[in-house]
Amino acid sequence: RPLVDTKSSSMAALRAARAARAARLVATLPRGHAPHEAPLDAPATMSRLARGVGRATELVMRRGAGSRVETACGQSMLDFTCGIGVTNTGHCHPRVVEAAQAQCGKLIHGQVNIGWHEPMLELIDELAPAMPHASLDSFFFTTTGAEAVENAVKLAKHATGRPNVVVFQGGYHGRTHLTMGMTSSSNVYSRGFG
Repeated sequence: RPLVDTKSSSMAALRAARAARAARLVATLPRGHAPHEAPLDAPATMSRLARGVGRATELVMRRGAGSRVETACGQSMLDFTCGIGVTNTGHCHPRVVEAAQAQCGKLIHGQVNIGWHEPMLELIDELAPAMPHASLDSFFFTTTGAEAVENAVKLAKHATGRPNVVVFQGGYHGRTHLTMGMTSSSNVYSRGFG
């Protein structure tokens, strides 16, 4: 038996609202672009995405170069967020692309709890001399900011022996269960999840 009644009127209303929101993408295509130029069946596809991520626009990005992105409709736009600090060198920087292609040709995923992998060890050797104090000699790599926050909370509780943490009003910490509970910048991430 499914955990969520997908046939309930509230689920139907939610799906309808998502479909209507996604349909605005087609309605706002620039002149000269027919609705069939939207990627796939964009409104239907978008309405199937799980909620919990706020979006500033309904744009569908197809590719990026430097500080610009191109939408599925062919619009070129300046990307002021640049992956929220993820692509600081810009989209598809040639050296980053070359390094990623070279690494993918050797090893795509070296699971760290199974064994070591060279790029991680090389990065530790580069980071260690740059630490501002000799006592900062241990490194922990994560795949998300929320995972980093969760582990920081775990370490802080262990180091202090205290069970609670203090967060600032208006802060964003992530979308995992713990970090969602610490986030107060918006309730879009936790609304309806308890």
